[in-house]
Amino acid sequence: MKQIVETFVAAFPDCEVLLERRPDDSLLLTLQQGERLVLRRALSLAQLRNRLQLDGVIGSIQRDLAIEAGQAPMLAMLQRQSRLRLPTYALT
Repeated sequence: MKQIVETFVAAFPDCEVLLERRPDDSLLLTLQQGERLVLRRALSLAQLRNRLQLDGVIGSIQRDLAIEAGQAPMLAMLQRQSRLRLPTYALT
């Protein structure tokens, strides 16, 4: 759990990061800047245990915050959003 918090702190250095356990065993992520609430999002344990899914969650939060601030997300950030390789087929 400590490593997950450190990952979120590194991804959002200008925010205070709080992770609270919910009754359904998911976690509530809260990002704050001083007294201002920046974001609250429920995260499943599966999203946090898999590094690829954790990176996807962080990327989607960064994208959402950029859009909310009126900024267009960087192309490189959008390209990282694809998580799975598409299947390829061979003609036989």
